Amino acid sequence: MHPDGVDGPILDAAFELFGEVGIARTTIGDVAKRARINRVTVYRRIGSKDELVQAVMAREARRLLQSVSAAASEQPSLADGVAHGFAATVDSVRTNPVLLKMFDSENPVVLEELTVNASGLLAPAILAATHIAHGASPSTAFAIPDGPEIVVRVVHSILLTPSAGAALDTYDDLLAFAHRNIVPMLAEA
Repeated sequence: MHPDGVDGPILDAAFELFGEVGIARTTIGDVAKRARINRVTVYRRIGSKDELVQAVMAREARRLLQSVSAAASEQPSLADGVAHGFAATVDSVRTNPVLLKMFDSENPVVLEELTVNASGLLAPAILAATHIAHGASPSTAFAIPDGPEIVVRVVHSILLTPSAGAALDTYDDLLAFAHRNIVPMLAEA
């Protein structure tokens, strides 16, 4: 069975097509053909193209968070785990061709999902940041309230506006930024 259930092949096909030709030029018919199913099945299982875009974005966000959590947990200290989790998150999005196309999209649904309706993406990221920082003890890792949310909002801002002032172009730049600005928020820092 597909890891994403019965909708997995549809989401896989959409993901591939979004990366190859972009969101705007991908049709439900293209997705159905790639998934080797009927167009009506896509509509019945997922819904409209806008709902398909949202489903692909949500799945990719879940995958990203799982990957980043795993990488952060391999670090020797909490500070290194948080810093690498921060850097890996930004770097993973920047190197994912589909997520990049989504960030570059002029599709109003994508823009809304990344900005004014981003709480659906940010909430699970905040939960993941909480687990990276302190596992089961939410009150002890950060010295300031809402530390995980602040970290996620900084990542979100960097992804939406890549250049503003600080050097954030490479993984090492991101890691140094995290050690200077994120790690000091930890209680153990």
